Amino acid sequence: MSLTFVLAKDMESKEILNFWKKNGITISPTDNEKELKMAAKINPDLFLVALDNDAQVMGTVWGTFDGRRGYIIHLAVERSFRGKGLGKQLMQQLEVAFHTYGIYKAHIFVEKHNAKVIDFYKKLGYSVREDLTILSKILQKK
Repeated sequence: MSLTFVLAKDMESKEILNFWKKNGITISPTDNEKELKMAAKINPDLFLVALDNDAQVMGTVWGTFDGRRGYIIHLAVERSFRGKGLGKQLMQQLEVAFHTYGIYKAHIFVEKHNAKVIDFYKKLGYSVREDLTILSKILQKK
């Protein structure tokens, strides 16, 4: 099967959300059509989607840039297609795009229930940070 890589801004946000739900990505209140459309426009070349020959979503990786660091959000691969290198391909393409921004360091947040993916990221050269604790605050009601 050959795959085509496109930018999320050229896709329907609903299609990406449905793919994430189908493939076990935690969907938060900010993962909605409006927010995805906005995110896809901010750094369009950092939000990638892999499509199969039938234009079905097979994988996504959503990267962001805050002016200093890169962040990787929602790397997802179709369940039936996992273990075939697509996740690695998506990460490599995102890292190339990060280089064009001059990004020195990238961060990935992994939810505890998904800890099994940590070995995948380690094989790609990422390391677990023991010196950080993430805190969050909801600023707007959805």
